[in-house]
Amino acid sequence: MDERIYQVVATVHDPRTDAGMQETPVHVIEMQVRIQTDRLAQKWANEGYWTSVYNQKTAECVIDYPPKGESR
Repeated sequence: MDERIYQVVATVHDPRTDAGMQETPVHVIEMQVRIQTDRLAQKWANEGYWTSVYNQKTAECVIDYPPKGESR
């Protein structure tokens, strides 16, 4: 079964605020394995993006990272 449950999104704005929300995400990838999405989110955060990992079945954000990779 190749169901892509998780989605990682990288943006140039803080996804928890309305500031800059008109801009489209820089990167969006759907994956099957949570650990892979977390690693990719950390990589993109280290590159200077706000990143969020979403569970697409529950529509919840399971973790987000501000630029520079600090977990919130």
